[in-house]
Amino acid sequence: MERSTSPRSSVNLLTPALMFSKMTETLDPSLLLELWNEPVFYFVYGGFSLIWSRIGSRILQLDDEYARLCDVATFFSNTNTLPVSLIKSIALSSGSEFLLKDASDTPLKVAARGVSYAMIFATLNNILRWSFGVALMGGLSPKSPSGFNSVNTTPTLRHESQSSELTPLFLGESAQFRDYSLCGELKERVRSVWANVQRCITPPVYAIVAAFIVIVIRPLHASFMDPRTVLYTVWSAIDMCGDACVPLILISLGGQLGMMAREKQMGDMERVRDDDESAGVTRAPSSAQLDVATCGQSEVPAIMLRTATESGGSTVELSRTANDLCLHPTMSPRQQRRGVALVLVGRFVFVPTLAIILISTLRIAFPALLPIMSQDPVYILTLLILSSTPPAINLITVSQATGKFETEAAQILFYGYILGIFVLAVEVSGFLWLTNVLSNI
Repeated sequence: MERSTSPRSSVNLLTPALMFSKMTETLDPSLLLELWNEPVFYFVYGGFSLIWSRIGSRILQLDDEYARLCDVATFFSNTNTLPVSLIKSIALSSGSEFLLKDASDTPLKVAARGVSYAMIFATLNNILRWSFGVALMGGLSPKSPSGFNSVNTTPTLRHESQSSELTPLFLGESAQFRDYSLCGELKERVRSVWANVQRCITPPVYAIVAAFIVIVIRPLHASFMDPRTVLYTVWSAIDMCGDACVPLILISLGGQLGMMAREKQMGDMERVRDDDESAGVTRAPSSAQLDVATCGQSEVPAIMLRTATESGGSTVELSRTANDLCLHPTMSPRQQRRGVALVLVGRFVFVPTLAIILISTLRIAFPALLPIMSQDPVYILTLLILSSTPPAINLITVSQATGKFETEAAQILFYGYILGIFVLAVEVSGFLWLTNVLSNI
């Protein structure tokens, strides 16, 4: 299997299937109306994340394109697998009685509500990850100026050199040229806007739009969820494809982590050539060798394919220059360490701290603004957990789909989830204590 097959399968098939099946299974129109405030919290958290990442990347002097990766990693946290697992485990534990909102409530209902609250965040995260996130990872580099912008097609009228009889003719031609120029410029701008929109519309976005259509149309949604219908069979097949998404992403992440040391070693090597000669025939390896070339001010790998022919005693060289492969500069270890620290401090310290201040202020000073906080303690706990999760695992898929910073993304995820084992254990304990205090006010 080619290295690019896994991310293509995940982006084009498995991730859309996961989005469609989970959204149609857990959401309904009434729930969407009840949780109108969750999108507000989502964008507030996202604003905190971008402020931290933007300011931090400037202070740490990170490369502009690498800073975009840090923006995406800080903004898009894990809102699905990790929070859902934590909420279910906490709700079903023996010490979760304070999460019950009334005497008729049960741990299963608490877990279901917590998952529903988290799915609102997950839905927004997936919509923006595969639109705004992909566009941001792509860099949104300005396009080269078009002919309409670089060439002035409107003639200059010089009255002193033209006779009065020809002046109306030139005025008419000038108006025609202006109309043509304005029309062409308008078409070029529309084409540019559409190109940017197309970069944001990915297969997962199509799946999310389709899921919203199914959810809003109640009879259609009921048909998809009814085991007696044909549409339920289709939904079950989609759900099975979605179940393979996370394992494939983890396999891809593991493979990327395994390649990190090897790629780093190859990237630091000088150009290596075999000078062994035997009977006048140059021997060269048949595999691809990595050659370090210069692109701008950074070193990037250029692939040098050398295959020794069996007859003729000559060596055939197929070279791909640095310009062909200069997708993004190679980050130095120092830059990578700074980027990892920036993302993890933002995800584990900065955003959770501001979330605690915000939620505590709303609950204590403005209890009538969000009555759900006083009615359902698991709502507070869910918001706190969602503020402190590590970067989304799909970061590696977005990096692979855009062809940028795959190794750097894998490094951020590796350290994020290793450190998250210890950090989340402490933070979730604090969140449980704070939820208990706020719910008893």
